[in-house]
Amino acid sequence: MPAKDRVYNAMKKLCLDRDKITALELSKMLDLSRQVVSHYLNRLLEENLVRKTSSRPVYWSIANVCETKNPSAKKDVFSNLIGAYGSQKKVIEQCKAAVNYPPKGLSIIITGESGVGKSFLAGLIYKYALDQKIISDKAPFVVLNCADYANNPELLSATLLGYKKGSFTGADSDKEGLLHQADGGYLFLDEIHRLSYANQEKLFLFMDTGKYRQLGNNDWKRANVRFIFATTESAEEVLLETFRRRITVNVCINSIIDRPFTERLQMVYLFYYKEAKKIQKYIEVDVHVVEVLCFSKLKGNIGTMQNIVQISCANAFTRQINESSLKITLQDIPYIPNISFDPSIRKLSPLKILYNDKLPKVEYGDISNIRQKFIEFFQYISKTSFYNVESAKLEISVVFKNLINSTKNYFEVVLLEQNLFVRESFRENYKKIIKRYGIDCPKESLKLIYCLILIFQDDMLVKFDFDKIIEFLDSIWPRTHYIAVKLSEELGTIASGVNKSLEIINTIFFQEYVVETIELQGLIVAHGNTTASSIQSVANQNCGTFVFESIDMPMEISSDETIQKVNKYLEKVNTSKGLILLVDMGSLNQMYSSIKNHLSGDLLIMNNVTTAIAMDIGIKILQNMPFKDIAERSNNAYKIGIQYFEGIARGNNIIISCMSGVGISSKIKEIIEQFVNYETMDIIIMDYKNLESLIEQNNKDNFKYTKLIITTSNLPQLTSIPWVNAYDILDGKGERYLWEGLKSEMDKQKFESMKREFVKFFSIEGIASRLTFLNPNVVINEVEDVIYRYEQYYNTNLIGHIKLNLYMHIAFMIERLMTSDNYEPEEKVNYTDSEREFYEISRDVFRKIEKKYHIKINQYELSLLYDLFKNVILQ
Repeated sequence: MPAKDRVYNAMKKLCLDRDKITALELSKMLDLSRQVVSHYLNRLLEENLVRKTSSRPVYWSIANVCETKNPSAKKDVFSNLIGAYGSQKKVIEQCKAAVNYPPKGLSIIITGESGVGKSFLAGLIYKYALDQKIISDKAPFVVLNCADYANNPELLSATLLGYKKGSFTGADSDKEGLLHQADGGYLFLDEIHRLSYANQEKLFLFMDTGKYRQLGNNDWKRANVRFIFATTESAEEVLLETFRRRITVNVCINSIIDRPFTERLQMVYLFYYKEAKKIQKYIEVDVHVVEVLCFSKLKGNIGTMQNIVQISCANAFTRQINESSLKITLQDIPYIPNISFDPSIRKLSPLKILYNDKLPKVEYGDISNIRQKFIEFFQYISKTSFYNVESAKLEISVVFKNLINSTKNYFEVVLLEQNLFVRESFRENYKKIIKRYGIDCPKESLKLIYCLILIFQDDMLVKFDFDKIIEFLDSIWPRTHYIAVKLSEELGTIASGVNKSLEIINTIFFQEYVVETIELQGLIVAHGNTTASSIQSVANQNCGTFVFESIDMPMEISSDETIQKVNKYLEKVNTSKGLILLVDMGSLNQMYSSIKNHLSGDLLIMNNVTTAIAMDIGIKILQNMPFKDIAERSNNAYKIGIQYFEGIARGNNIIISCMSGVGISSKIKEIIEQFVNYETMDIIIMDYKNLESLIEQNNKDNFKYTKLIITTSNLPQLTSIPWVNAYDILDGKGERYLWEGLKSEMDKQKFESMKREFVKFFSIEGIASRLTFLNPNVVINEVEDVIYRYEQYYNTNLIGHIKLNLYMHIAFMIERLMTSDNYEPEEKVNYTDSEREFYEISRDVFRKIEKKYHIKINQYELSLLYDLFKNVILQ
C-alpha cells in the first residue's frame, strides 16, 4: 500500500474516536518520521481529503468530519493580503474593528500611493463584513471613482444623490443615485480628494443623519450605507475638516519599497506563479530580475510590478516558445527608470516556480506571544547586573534554552514549508558560514534561525536599544559574536530588518559550539577566489571550532585592497595575545609594515601556506601553545618563510587609547603624525581594554619601545612608561609629559605648532556638542583671530589651557548674545587703568564679529573676558 494511503487510512481510524490529531501522533503509529508524515498530509490536503488548523501545534482531521462538525468554518478573507500577518497586520486589525463596531460600523479612509492595493483592501473589507454576517448576503458593494467627475461636480452630485425628471437639462427620467444603490451595503469612493467641497458637505450631512435629497426633489430619503474612502493625497490637505471628522478610521498602506523584503519577494513570486499557471510552464527568474523588482522604487507599485512580470514572461515566451520552461533574465524586463542595485551586497537565489505546485502561503498565525517572549529576554539581558562573566554565561544560556523550549511548538514544519524562495537562499548561506567556521551544530538550528527570520522580518523592536546587549555579548563571547556578525552579513537582505536581533540570538545559540578560551588570532591570506577560505574551512572543521579567519585575494584586486581588508579584520579582534598570519606568497616585510599599526601584540607571519600547515598550526592555537613555542617549532618544522615580530611594534611607538572613542584617538593620531617622522616612530591606536590587559600582565617587554601613552582616563600606576591624559595636554604638567615623550622627534617650534592644533581640536569638539546655531568650524577661526590680536597687543603667548578656555568662552558668548535681548547692564563707575585699557582694545578686536553677527559686546561680557585675561595682563 502506498505510504500516502497508509497515512490517510491511519487518520480515518484515529478520527473515529476524536475530531483531530497531530502529525507526531500519526508518525508514532506508523513508525515513520514526522517530516515524512507531514509531507503526505500536505499532499492529502491538496486533494481536499484532509483539513488542518492554523494553531500551534497543527491539528489534522478528515475533510468530511471537519466540515460536518464545523460547516460554517471559513478562512479569513484578509489572509489573501500579502503581509496580513506582517507589515499589514495593524491595518487589518483597524479594518476589522471598523466593520465590527456597532451599530453601523465606522467609516474608513485608506491612504497610500497609486497602485499599493487600496481598492483590493476595500474589496476585502466588504467580503469580511459578508463573512461575519455584519451585512446581508445580498448587500451591495458600489464603487465610484471621483476622478471621473472631477471636472463636473454637479454631475457627481447627481450620481451620488440621484435626481428627478426635469431637474436639469438631460434629466429625462427619475434616477436613483449611488446612495440608494448602496443601501444596506458599502459605498467605496476612490480618489476622494477629487470630491468638491460642496459635495463633501452634502456627503457628511448624509453620514450624520442617514438622510439625503435628490436633485430636483425637496423630499428627504433615507439609506443605510457604510463608507470606504481612498486617496493618494494627504487627507488633511484635500478634505474639509468637518468632513474628515466624520471618517473615524484612517489606515495607510505602504509603498512596495517600504514593505518588508519577504513581502516584496512574495509579491514577485505570486505574480510569476500566476503567469506560470496561465502558460503551463515552469519558470525560473534570474536573481538580477529579482533584485530589480524587489529593490527598485516602482512608480505605480503593485500594478507596475505585475505589468513588468507579465511583459517579461511574454518576451521570454517569444524567445523560448519551443522550450518546456521559461528563464526570465534582465533582457526580458521593460525599461525601468532609476534602477540601482548591487548584487554583491545581497545573497539571493533565482526564483523557481512550478506551475503545478500549490502556491506557498505564509500563515504565521498569532505569533505576538513569541515576539513578546524574545522582547522580554532582550530586556532581561540589558537590565540584569551579572555577578561575573561566568555567571553571566550560565544564566543567559539557561534562560535562552528555556525560551527556545517554550516556543518550539511554533517552529513546525508547516512554517518551514512557507517562503520556499527565501529558504533556499537562507539555507545555502547559512550552511556556508557554519562550515567555514567549523561549527558542528545540529540541523535543528537551521530550522530555528530560519523561523526567527520569518517571525521577526522587518518587525522587530526598531526602537529597542540593541547596542548595549551586543556590546555585552561581545565582551563575554567575542569569537562567537564575530561569527554571528558574519552570518548576518552573509544573509544580507534575507535578514533585512532583523540583523541586530539575529546577531544576539546567533551569538547566544552558537556559543556552546565555539571554543572561547583560544587566546591567539589566526588569519589566512591567499591569492585566488576561494583559496584562503577553502583552507580555512578545512582547518576549522579539523579543529571543530573557529580558529582561523580568511581573506581571499582574487587576482584582479590590488595588494592595497587586501591590506585594507586585513587591517579591517584586525580592528575587530583582540590581538594582544598575538596574531599568526599565514600567507601564500609575497613580501613578509611589506605585509608587516602595512599592518603593524593595527596590532597590539606579537606577530608571526608564515609564507607559502598549505592546508596541512594550517591544520597543524590550528591545533597548536586550539591547545593554547605559547606563541614563542609555535614560532620556534614552525621555524624548525617547515622549510618556508617565517618571520616573527615581537611586542606591540618593533620600533619606537606612541600608544593612543581613548575610552571616549576611536574618533578622538584617530584625530589625536592625525595631529601627532603631522610633526613626527613616521619612519622612526609608530603611532598605535589601541582598544582601551586591550591596553588595560597588557598593563595587568606587568610584562615590561609589552612596552619595550613605547615612549608615551595618551589616553582619556587615568591608568593604573606605571613606573617606567610616561602617560598623559589627553585632556591635560594643554596644562603645564600634561604639556611637560607630552614634550618629554616627543622631544626626540621634534624641536620646540614644531611642538608649539602641534599644541596649537590640539587647542583647535579640543575646542571644536567641545564647542560642536554645545553650539545650537553657529558652525563651530567657522567660529573657531574667528575666535583664533581674536586671541591672536590680544596676544599681539599684550606681547604674550597664552598657555594651552587658558587658550582652550578662551576659545570656548568666546564662541559661546557670541551665540549667547545672538539669542538674547542683549541687555546692557549698568556700567561700573570706577575702572583700573588695566581694565580701561582692556575694554578699549576689546572694542577694536571685536568690531568685525559685532558687525557680522549683529551683536554688541556689552560691559558685562567684557568684564568676564577681563577676568580670564587679567592674570596675563598684570604680569
